[in-house]
Amino acid sequence: MRKTHILSLQFRREINFIPALLDVLAMNRKARIKFSTLSWKKRILFWLIIIAIPVVSLELGLRIYFAYQLGSSMLFYGTSLNRQKCGDAHKGDMNFLHKYFKYHPHQERFTRDQETGRLIRATINSSGFRGRDFEKQKGPHIIRVVTLGSSSTFGFSVRDEETYPYYLEQLLNRESSRVDSFEVINFGIPHLKSAEILALFEAEALPLHPDVVTFYEGINDSWSSPVLLKKEKSGKSVVRERLRKISLLRRGFRWLRNHSIAMTLADGFLKRKRNVTFTETDFQEHIRSKSENFLRNVSAICDECKRNGITFIVSSQQAKSYLIDREDIKGITYEKEIELVRQDLAQNEHITRWELDLLTHNIFMNDLREWAKVNNVPYVDLIAATDQHRDCLVSWVHLNPEGNRIVAEALAGAILARVAQK
Repeated sequence: MRKTHILSLQFRREINFIPALLDVLAMNRKARIKFSTLSWKKRILFWLIIIAIPVVSLELGLRIYFAYQLGSSMLFYGTSLNRQKCGDAHKGDMNFLHKYFKYHPHQERFTRDQETGRLIRATINSSGFRGRDFEKQKGPHIIRVVTLGSSSTFGFSVRDEETYPYYLEQLLNRESSRVDSFEVINFGIPHLKSAEILALFEAEALPLHPDVVTFYEGINDSWSSPVLLKKEKSGKSVVRERLRKISLLRRGFRWLRNHSIAMTLADGFLKRKRNVTFTETDFQEHIRSKSENFLRNVSAICDECKRNGITFIVSSQQAKSYLIDREDIKGITYEKEIELVRQDLAQNEHITRWELDLLTHNIFMNDLREWAKVNNVPYVDLIAATDQHRDCLVSWVHLNPEGNRIVAEALAGAILARVAQK
């Protein structure tokens, strides 16, 4: 008790100087003289407090704001209560597993309606996927369909009942003449590339014994490359890059980013995409081996499906480059926009990042169509199905509810035709 009392008195003596130091900020001359007589430890403590007050206030303000916008769990950002496993602005809320990632069970997630700006709650089930819960053991008289993909399959910008997997299940059960029921499970996870989709399929989909597996993806594989990394790093601060090489500073910043909303936002701002351009040489270097890697992963999924008696259906994916405004894009086909981008590259000798992605995506889609033909794999041309409705694209690749209905209708026709043959 006596030791505790002594420590308490010492602490009081240490903080008794704070009111006097506050007078310093008010430019009180006597207070400044008194401040100059304080020990260096007390001066450092004072300035740390002065710096901490606005920083803590900003962090609390951001937590309250995002709690109001996204749910109360944001008050506990950076703790286990918020289930943050990484600080990255795009993947920070994911459950990272071996070679792939998905959501945590029943995690609170939101997407934003790109047309109205309103937030939409996305239901995450007990398996970490979007949609209602499902039984791991497939029931009798159930035809199980797993839809592989990324954010377009997940359903960015639309409600649970407006995703194409949701529409697909409704259509299959309405149009099928069989007594069996169709069950469609949405395996779309934002940001996945084909290699991660393959790993997810092997670890999560195969144990569910699906009867049909669909694949709708491509744009994500067009992203990274050495030339892209070099271009985006070319304008970065030399000082910042040198600081990143110091391990202690790098780990410290990562910890702050993982536990502070303010630092996460600052990191996202610093990592924002720069307006870089690309030449024909850049494009050729960028696409090197990309399509081969993409098809290798799709082929691996196909091989596993064949070994397990699963019908595998691939499809092309609609996308755009922002070269044409959404108000003017209706009636301009995917191939027409590809032609316009190539003209842009020929005339101006450079293109934007979005245009680079679309040209790369076009190579994937052409090669995927030929691969499906050569390997006798069911193929659904969703680019053709949506070509006269490209105003359904609310981003470079995400569709509104009308576009998702078109996708579901095209896939439903292919699935029903294949199931009828069995």
